[in-house]
Amino acid sequence: MNRKNFFCLFFLSLLSLQSFSQGMPIGYWRSHLPYNNAVSAATDGVTIFAGSSESFFTYNAAENETTTYSKAEGMADVGISYIGYDATTDYTIIAYTNGNIDLFKDETFFNIPDVKRKTISPKRINHIYTENGTAYLATSFGVVVLNLVKKETKETYSFVSDNQTVEVREFVAAANFFYAITSVGIYKANKNHPNLQAFSAWEKIVSNSVLSSAAMVNDQVYVSDTDYVYKLIADTLQTIYATPYTIANLETNKSNLFINEYRPASYDGRVKVYNTQSQNFTDSFNVSGKINNTIELSDNSIWVADVYNGLGKRVGNNLEYKNPGGPASVGSFDILPNNGEFWVAHGGYDENWTYIYNPHGVSHFKDGKWKVYNRGNVPQLAANDATDFIALAKDPVDGTLWAASYRGGLMSIATDGTINTYKENSPYTEVHFIDFTSYRSSGVAFDQQGNLWITNFGGVRELAVRTKDGNGYKFRGGGSSRSAAYVLVDDNNLKWYTLPAGVDGVAVYDDNFSPENVGDDKYIKISASQYQLNSLINCIAKDKNNTIWIGTNDGIGVISCSPDQIFSGQCEIRKPIVQYDQFAGYLFQNEKVKSIAVDGANRKWIGTTNGIWLISSEGDKIIYRFTAENSPLPSNNIQKISIDATTGDVYIGTNAGLVTYRSTATEGETSNQSVTTFPNPVPSGYSGTIAIRGVAENADVRITDISGQLIYRTKAFGGQAVWNGRDYTGRRPASGVYLIFVTNKDGSQTHAGKMVFME
Repeated sequence: MNRKNFFCLFFLSLLSLQSFSQGMPIGYWRSHLPYNNAVSAATDGVTIFAGSSESFFTYNAAENETTTYSKAEGMADVGISYIGYDATTDYTIIAYTNGNIDLFKDETFFNIPDVKRKTISPKRINHIYTENGTAYLATSFGVVVLNLVKKETKETYSFVSDNQTVEVREFVAAANFFYAITSVGIYKANKNHPNLQAFSAWEKIVSNSVLSSAAMVNDQVYVSDTDYVYKLIADTLQTIYATPYTIANLETNKSNLFINEYRPASYDGRVKVYNTQSQNFTDSFNVSGKINNTIELSDNSIWVADVYNGLGKRVGNNLEYKNPGGPASVGSFDILPNNGEFWVAHGGYDENWTYIYNPHGVSHFKDGKWKVYNRGNVPQLAANDATDFIALAKDPVDGTLWAASYRGGLMSIATDGTINTYKENSPYTEVHFIDFTSYRSSGVAFDQQGNLWITNFGGVRELAVRTKDGNGYKFRGGGSSRSAAYVLVDDNNLKWYTLPAGVDGVAVYDDNFSPENVGDDKYIKISASQYQLNSLINCIAKDKNNTIWIGTNDGIGVISCSPDQIFSGQCEIRKPIVQYDQFAGYLFQNEKVKSIAVDGANRKWIGTTNGIWLISSEGDKIIYRFTAENSPLPSNNIQKISIDATTGDVYIGTNAGLVTYRSTATEGETSNQSVTTFPNPVPSGYSGTIAIRGVAENADVRITDISGQLIYRTKAFGGQAVWNGRDYTGRRPASGVYLIFVTNKDGSQTHAGKMVFME
């Protein structure tokens, strides 16, 4: 074995020992979406193509294999309304609620944005019928015809009544005729008509404004409204079934008609199976949710798309659900990550800081698996009316997770799974001063002594503490604000919390390291309006210089003061000025800033209702901007940004789901003892970013060849240095071994490592 091959094998073996968050490169996006609802499903007989409100996945029944997809894997949009499948082209057609369309085959998406780009409104796609390489999309403005072979829009059929374009709810074909079920009745046309775009080509055969669904079995058309199923005979409707339930829709396979029914008040339903040959009901089974689609595979198994529970397989009279793992909901009002593990609080409140009865609780991701804690599986939460979880904190000593419910107090989850709740008669929670049924815990944070600080929105005593030995104390603060929200502890052990809902500003509390003794405490309110900040405060963050950043409905304010300045009333909120091209302006003026997070390089990630920005540590330069239009972000409406200090992953919670982005900065180490490189070895043809992680904060990093010739030099972003894999001439280094030298700022910590470039 020659020397080069020896080094390659040696470092390949080392790579398997490295823990580098399992190979995610810099700039990689990943989605974490819920799959516990299914709005539509289609099949090729073996694989099921299923869409939830926010996501898309496939399930291969033969292999018992599930694959998930999102914008990070190439989807054009979020919010699925319907899924169809064409056997001729093997394309799955994904229709989105905004009219956008994707074709999916062989792990690849092809976008057809024609309907989305139309200026009309609404433009919802209600149903998809396919035939011989053509897809017919029933929409709010007519039928859009897609040529799937050419992957393009062919034409549109429009229907008019009283000079108004009418909605097409479903579209089917039988024998030589097309049938359009519209909001004013059924239209029929011969398939061979030379100009189906002409309204005169269509004959209205049934006038009925409540028909909503249709299906074809053996060239026989069946239609339904919410109460009856009809058979279309000689262009007239013949009733074959009446139900006390509500009919959601009709589906068909082979000689069977599936009638999907539900009871809105009880959130349960059933599927009735009507054999069109014997003209009798031959089967039925109950479901606990609402069925959007029923499909039958080639192995005769029956599957349902349940809007409340996801994708389910009928097993006897029950459903066995086959959903991918995911969080309970799209909402992310708080995110708490640590080295690839993270917690999500799904809660919520409206613009007036009123709870919205969000039942989804808290989700936990660890080792590739999800676990959900909410009123559905935690009896204590149901007993406490604990909904709307909005804030999280983790005990730095014993790892206990604390979650604040904006209606039902606190929940703690120990590492052994033990759950405790705190509401009435708790020393840590406070009843709302008007709404005596709610305990609106709104913020949680640990201080330097291991004490947990809790804010209680609307409480007469708005601030509370749980000491590390379990004792509880409550404080009135200013005594009249009663709007305490998110809380943080700064480097001086001061407690900062926001005063939203029109109260205006932030509060600072100093317990003087003795929460049991209120006699030496200090409190002050720093008003936002006196510094011309919008009074609606949305978020607060502390950077690595102990500077406080405040996000409002009209930009950002910054506080950088000593404790003496703060409590003597000499501290002001500064509005940073940033240079935009040749013009200067206040930082994020006119932007609604929802979240601020600080990375290992002290840069700020800013979440707004118009996407996210990464700005320099001083806020004077814009480094990145991500939107739903230029990235896998599912939405521009950002709820929360959090950063995993170990991996550098930026967790971005939106109103349409959670995504992560692997950034260039991690938290700096105190030494260079845990340095790792990814990828190592660098594969042939690799053109991505190379990351050198675990270095001392802002360390000097140099890369040389084996003879000591300098190839590249850079400064780490916090605890991570990045390299584009090119030398100073812009070329990829030749294959072989290269040396990595890392030195911290004062030269007291050094490290030497190696990396390999493959041929």
